[in-house]
Amino acid sequence: MILTANNFSEEFISEIIFTLFTLPTGGGSDLEDKLRRVAEKFDVEFWDFRINRAETTNVEVRMGEVKKVLSGVEETFSVRVISRGAWGFFAGAQPTKEVLKEAFRTAVRLAESSSVHLKRRVNLAEVRWERAYIVYRPKVDPRDVDIEEKIDIVKRMNTAIVEGGLIRNVSTSYSDGWMRTEIVNSEGTEVVQEIPRVLLQANITAGDGGRLMGYRTRIGSTRGFETFRERDPESAGREAAEIARRLLKAGPAPSGELPVVTDPELTGVFVHEAIGHATEADTVLEGESVLEGRLGEMLGSEIVTIIDDPSIPGAFGSFTFDDEGVRGRRKALIEKGILREFIHTRETAGMMGMEPNGGARAESGHVKPLVRMSNTILLGGEHTFEELIEDIKLGIYAKGTRGGQVDPARGTFQFNAQEAYLVEKGEITKPLKDVSLSGSILETLKLIDALEKESRLGSPGFCGKGQLVPVGDGGPHMRIKKIYVGGEG
Repeated sequence: MILTANNFSEEFISEIIFTLFTLPTGGGSDLEDKLRRVAEKFDVEFWDFRINRAETTNVEVRMGEVKKVLSGVEETFSVRVISRGAWGFFAGAQPTKEVLKEAFRTAVRLAESSSVHLKRRVNLAEVRWERAYIVYRPKVDPRDVDIEEKIDIVKRMNTAIVEGGLIRNVSTSYSDGWMRTEIVNSEGTEVVQEIPRVLLQANITAGDGGRLMGYRTRIGSTRGFETFRERDPESAGREAAEIARRLLKAGPAPSGELPVVTDPELTGVFVHEAIGHATEADTVLEGESVLEGRLGEMLGSEIVTIIDDPSIPGAFGSFTFDDEGVRGRRKALIEKGILREFIHTRETAGMMGMEPNGGARAESGHVKPLVRMSNTILLGGEHTFEELIEDIKLGIYAKGTRGGQVDPARGTFQFNAQEAYLVEKGEITKPLKDVSLSGSILETLKLIDALEKESRLGSPGFCGKGQLVPVGDGGPHMRIKKIYVGGEG
């Protein structure tokens, strides 16, 4: 891996390239000296270099027929430099030594051009340099599993879903990826990280007469193929199909302000979408977050503690180092109702005078790291599930998500539940369709009045912000004293 410029001798360039292309061998002080010389020779204040290698497999089966089987390897890279207070960025594929030399030269030229129009110099918050080689070692490496076995689990799940009847369409898909990221920077950081991810999902459409109902289920982790041996895909498929069939009999939901209990998956969607995005520091700095200027304020109920934690074993959004080579850590976004912390890159932390906390993530080597979440979780409380619903005379039990929208600047949200039930006199009674929940983020935080003891991860997923990155979210069953419920009725 290497970076270079016009005023280096080819001998010196080759020496640096050799050192960086042989990671991870442990750089030591000799590498540090070389990195300092790069910055000095180039008149750059900072540079970093990132290579991403992705080994992937994708399988799709639709109504028993194999539609797609793909596998491949992709290598991408990027170079970032700060010169004259401005960023320069260059990205490409197939990072050969000659390509990397020209990439660095180009990044420097771009930074110099940008500096002419600079309004504010880039100021990176200081971090301790890191040297590490991290591999998440699964029990069963997905790369060692025969493609026929991968196809088989997708077909078995597909068959299990269809066999109960009333299924108009079902698409089941499997994907795995072994992601290797190498990061080197001018401050001495030298990090290699390898993370596996596996995901199995089904999208179901059940139908009876002219009535249709959709349902989705997912299984995934940062472990290996053992994920699907520990949780049987066929059983998961049958369970999902049964829910889809049950929802065909769902009636309209009542409308208006009602008490609502959300399951761990929908709780997770709320904390990710409504709270997590509003605590991303770039959103705050752009004036697009309702949480701007509120650090240290009591925003919600004292029972509310929301964390973002990339260190949760097996969670879909977990990692050890972010894409700037900063060690990720647990962040208390809201602690006992008080807004404590934003999620940061080094640049946003520098702009706000905060400490970096490992929140820089990129979809691949093709793109710049942005402020992103990892695993965003609402911690548990003191109640059982039965205690959450026993006092509800008329309310809703809402589960899962069919999407929605959030406006972090205005502080409003609207979510659609995937599955919902009427609660009457402390009992769950009949299924409901087309249930949506909407309200103010800040008001809703104050109206959370009871939490189940156990906090659990919801479904794995990918968060979009111009780039897709894997994330996890979850929490306990959560009771909201009142929230606006919309429905067909």
